[in-house]
Amino acid sequence: MGNDSSKHKSDVKTEKVGSEIEKASNPTLEAYFTRISDGKNEISAEKLKSIFQQDLSGSLMKYLTGDTNSNLVTHQQFMDKFTPLYGTSTDIYVKILQPVHHFLKVCSDSAGAGAIQGDEQFIKILVEEMTDGKTGDEATQSIIRWRRENCEKFTQAVQNRVVSAVTDTKIINPDYSSDILSPLQMWYLQSSLPAVYFPAKPTETSGESHWTPLYTSLQHGISTNRFETLVFDYRGPTVTIFRMKDGRVVVIAADQEWRHSGNRFGGTFTSFFEIVPNIRRIDGANSIYCNLKLRSSAYGLSFKNELKIEKDFDEILDIEVWGCAGAGTLADQQKLKNWQKQQTEKHKRVPLPGNWDDNPDKTLLEMAGFQFSTERAQMEMESKKRDAQAAYVEAATASETSEK
Repeated sequence: MGNDSSKHKSDVKTEKVGSEIEKASNPTLEAYFTRISDGKNEISAEKLKSIFQQDLSGSLMKYLTGDTNSNLVTHQQFMDKFTPLYGTSTDIYVKILQPVHHFLKVCSDSAGAGAIQGDEQFIKILVEEMTDGKTGDEATQSIIRWRRENCEKFTQAVQNRVVSAVTDTKIINPDYSSDILSPLQMWYLQSSLPAVYFPAKPTETSGESHWTPLYTSLQHGISTNRFETLVFDYRGPTVTIFRMKDGRVVVIAADQEWRHSGNRFGGTFTSFFEIVPNIRRIDGANSIYCNLKLRSSAYGLSFKNELKIEKDFDEILDIEVWGCAGAGTLADQQKLKNWQKQQTEKHKRVPLPGNWDDNPDKTLLEMAGFQFSTERAQMEMESKKRDAQAAYVEAATASETSEK
């Protein structure tokens, strides 16, 4: 019995030693350490600072060494502590970048969306939202919960920054510029939205935006006609930012295309954000109402009870709309607009029995929630017809050539 106990202890010890050997000989970590240490046996504080600058390097040094006064990261310390920094969870960055203002600064700077003059009040409210008024370890746990529930990608940029250094890959930060939001506010907004609002393929050119500008009042003025012309028929998610005359800055993230309707629309990823003067988020399907044209239904634009805008957009100081489905969707929208223009020219020459927009049959269908799409279907049908005719001509030409 004593021999069995001794053998069990020996097996446990062997497994522990084996685990430590395996950890120490991890080829991926070895390659990371070699790259960041320039082949030396340790990483100096000066080296970390040259890679990550003061704010992030100090936090990494403290985390890796466990000592606020240490100036060197040993090989063993790196092997023991680095793996969580490139794991699937980014909670580790919430923990090592405290206190909260330091955390916010490092994350936003890593994204290329550092604070500018005028962001002071937004930062104050954001910090209160994240910490829920708590301090110390309780604040850290509150921030972790807040990030998971409200702003999942908040720590993504700082992790990308660390991983890019050890893998020797380039970071591509998008442009967070906006006519209404500061870069910090735009980054916060984008970090809060799900994957459906971003193209499948990431941008490949530094400085490009995730999104395509569709309409901005700075360039196009505030006009319901321009809003309809430039935003409707964009078949993808959009983000619409409003600066209101009452001082609020609010956002509607719509995962369905804008249209005139007597019913509310919007899928499960539809959200409303208030950015100024408070920070709030409300999610909800079937929450957007937009009717600027149908005489049979109430005019206006709204999101539940949070936002109400009259038909003439009188309550708005500035507005901008971003398309979130990539360049291909914008091209499809333009094709449809060009086709509609051609049809308008055609109809000018061929009198039609009445105005289809005022036709009671169309109004009844739209009141019932029918999304009218015959124009798109007709355009696609005409395109297929042209393709078929071209194929027929090509086949006939080939046949004649072979007979000769």
